[in-house]
Amino acid sequence: MSLLPAPHSPRPTAGAAARTARLRRTAIATGLLAAGGLGLPVIAPAVALAQPAQKEAAVHQPTADLHPIAGETASQAPRSVVLLETPLHSDGKPIAYPKGAPQILVRTTEIPVGARTGVHSHPVPLVTYILNGVLTIQSATGETKTYKPGDAFVERTDWHEGINQGLEPVRLLAVYVGEVGAPLSIKPSN
Repeated sequence: MSLLPAPHSPRPTAGAAARTARLRRTAIATGLLAAGGLGLPVIAPAVALAQPAQKEAAVHQPTADLHPIAGETASQAPRSVVLLETPLHSDGKPIAYPKGAPQILVRTTEIPVGARTGVHSHPVPLVTYILNGVLTIQSATGETKTYKPGDAFVERTDWHEGINQGLEPVRLLAVYVGEVGAPLSIKPSN
């Protein structure tokens, strides 16, 4: 069976042309996604960053490298913003992926004003994106770092706690890059 039209086929209808254009856009987007061309946030190779603290706060300008399909304007083309690109946790330690069966969990968490998460650590990489409020992360050694809306980071590997010292609830998006059966966080034993 040939996928090419017969030599004497009638001209496609407007509906068929629209379906063909949608299929073409989907195929192009799928190809770009597979090749990394849509600029989705990814964890970069270790050589990408020499100064993790400087890169953590950096938000890149939207990319418009995608070429619009005929008839579309540049404003209709997909755009993306890199929120985080790092090979390191926020305490400077390299990210290590779990060894078991992979499992990714994405959730939102709300921390009320004045609340503390309690001291804990994460045995799996945890990418955090602050949606609302201001979150202070304090390590067991007393080191603190404050994150505001739009900040993205990979949480520390050591014992730490999150504290909402702000005037509004903290809402964050948490992406755990874990493995089946592994805990997302652990508390210190007494």
